Amino acid sequence: MIPGSKATASLRRQLTELGESARTGALHVGGRPGGVLYLVAGRIAYAETPACPGLGERLVASGRVAAAAWRTVLAEGRGAHRVGRLLMRDGLIGQNELASRVVATIADATHELLQSIEAPVRFVPGERHWLGPVRGVDLGSLGHVTARRLRIGRGGGPFRPGHAPRPPTMTHSGCD
Repeated sequence: MIPGSKATASLRRQLTELGESARTGALHVGGRPGGVLYLVAGRIAYAETPACPGLGERLVASGRVAAAAWRTVLAEGRGAHRVGRLLMRDGLIGQNELASRVVATIADATHELLQSIEAPVRFVPGERHWLGPVRGVDLGSLGHVTARRLRIGRGGGPFRPGHAPRPPTMTHSGCD
């Protein structure tokens, strides 16, 4: 079961159903903070919410990708849903590092969405994210990550992704 607040019961139920039926599209979550979960064949491919930094913000803030390079890749790949491919094509980031950063972004955004006070949901079949194909996250694995965060928190208090420190800078070897 995917953990969350009582208000997110319909979100959790719909995520489970979409995962089990291998659906592709976007699950728009209303309320505060709101956001979108993008699914491909029932797996979360990307998640975003204004409460957490997105992939681009993380890459630029960490110094991993220059702001100008990010803007160029985003402008070129956004409409064709291939920003991830362009990041790798241009040698800005490797496949494994991109996948791990996407997983961290998904986990933080999903955790925040599952803590919403209210979470009305609307699924739009076939809607895709600009990032394009990158290894997805199994809904069961995501539930495990979120459950662990809810149980242990950070620093003894509840985990709040919007208040977390910036992501660490990654070197070319993928180590901090």
